[in-house]
Amino acid sequence: MSADVLSLISTTLDHLSQALILALAVAAVWLAPPLSPSDAQRRGRLLLVLMVMILLCGCIDLLLRTAVMADVEPGEAWDFVPRVLAHSDYGFYWQWRTAAWIVLLLVSLWVVSRGWDNGSVWLLVIAALAIMLLVSVTHHAGEDGLWSVANLVNWLHLAGISIWGGAVVTCAMVVMPELRRYADAQQTAITAQRLSALATAALAVVLLSGIFNSWRQVDEFSQLWTTVYGRVLSIKLALVGIMMVIGALNRFLWVPEVIARRHAAEERWSTPSQRLFLALRVDSLIFIAVMITAVVLGSQSPPAHAI
Repeated sequence: MSADVLSLISTTLDHLSQALILALAVAAVWLAPPLSPSDAQRRGRLLLVLMVMILLCGCIDLLLRTAVMADVEPGEAWDFVPRVLAHSDYGFYWQWRTAAWIVLLLVSLWVVSRGWDNGSVWLLVIAALAIMLLVSVTHHAGEDGLWSVANLVNWLHLAGISIWGGAVVTCAMVVMPELRRYADAQQTAITAQRLSALATAALAVVLLSGIFNSWRQVDEFSQLWTTVYGRVLSIKLALVGIMMVIGALNRFLWVPEVIARRHAAEERWSTPSQRLFLALRVDSLIFIAVMITAVVLGSQSPPAHAI
């Protein structure tokens, strides 16, 4: 496997794991709390799996970045890692990322042993957002520093798309199967309504920050199809557009149907609920495609940066 392919896979899994952590935290206290202790334990174990994934992906990124800085093959980069950690901005931010990961791990262990609570959720959200900020600063947006406007806006963009897409994936993978197992029509209606509201708020953040990023990275409209960066950006925008269409269908068609059928005694898991479940699964696949194009986009030099 080439270094580029390995970087694409590990970075995508890293971003996806961060998004799911945020979504699990939001789901636990507001979107759809666990319906039983076994469900809470299952979500906690998933949280630990995501912890392992983030650590593994972070180590892979460190190794690959070290190989680039030292101009050696990845397999020969191990000896240079201590120097990169001690004497580079990337190494400095990576160490802080590791500190945030330790907080995530400790909170995850607490959740598994003691259950979900508001304090744990807030710590998960803060630590996950901190990791996103530290990841953002090591790419194009962070060229002017951690607290630059460009990096903060890009961080908001990452957080918005992660909350939006992460909530969709979490509902498709975890929440809706739980609700279907218990045939809880009332909670399904509440979750559908809250998911729609959350997605709408996150979408506003994504659009506003995305417009700023595009304006900063692309000088001319024609660069959307005349440059590699522009073509990848166009694909990402198209995929986000599809997610927006599905979200609109959910908000104005399927969610109202789910709410209307929540008291139907003859059908505890209604046909509208099944349609919404299917839409969320399709939306989840599109979100993963969005994450992949975002990672590819981050590996390209923006036209506005060309000399």
